[in-house]
Amino acid sequence: MPSFSVIIPAYQEEKAIQRAIAETARVFQGLGVDFEIIVVDDGSRDRTSEMALRGVDGLKSVRLLRHPDNQGKGSAIRTGVASAEKDWIVFLDADLATHPSDIRHALPHVSETDLLIGSRSHPDSAIELQQPAYRVFSGQLFNLLGVRMYLGLPYKDTQCGFKLFRRELVPLVRGLQTDGWVFDVELIARARQAGFRIREIPVTWRHGRETRVKLSDAGRILRDLAYIKKQRR
Repeated sequence: MPSFSVIIPAYQEEKAIQRAIAETARVFQGLGVDFEIIVVDDGSRDRTSEMALRGVDGLKSVRLLRHPDNQGKGSAIRTGVASAEKDWIVFLDADLATHPSDIRHALPHVSETDLLIGSRSHPDSAIELQQPAYRVFSGQLFNLLGVRMYLGLPYKDTQCGFKLFRRELVPLVRGLQTDGWVFDVELIARARQAGFRIREIPVTWRHGRETRVKLSDAGRILRDLAYIKKQRR
């Protein structure tokens, strides 16, 4: 069984981070594998770091890293990856919209895959609490127009927060340039271009906090997509 570094990027997650740490530790301890948890506080202005430190009390396998200011999910994950020491690197959202126990869907494929991406569109996924209808529609529209048609990627859900990859992808991940919402797309596009094996896996989804993506972010999202397309030529 491989070992796992679990990265939890966190921004303004004082209410969620302790549960995220506890549940992640419980799941991986239950698997009986070697693991570490890396919480990256991405410049939170609330008590995220304080609550995370309380959550790590007594858990030697948990570390807290901090950004002095908010840099975005992609930057937080790259910071965690730079510190990761295990065979596989997992990242998941602090609100546990996807639960660490979804690792069970990944384990049968770790010997034959390099990047596993959680997909809410997988036929075996379970949606326990759906996102608001406008979120579902906008996500599907982004996937159809931005991911599948514009970038030509065949995946039905690039934005689910649960992903894991082999250590061999670390140099690629550390070289990614996008920091915001499109980070996941760049990861998948670059990994596919480099010939890594990618597989979508089912997840159990329970809608957590509202997205922090705003209408004003549309310009940046379009620029990031254009950058990814240019890099794939």
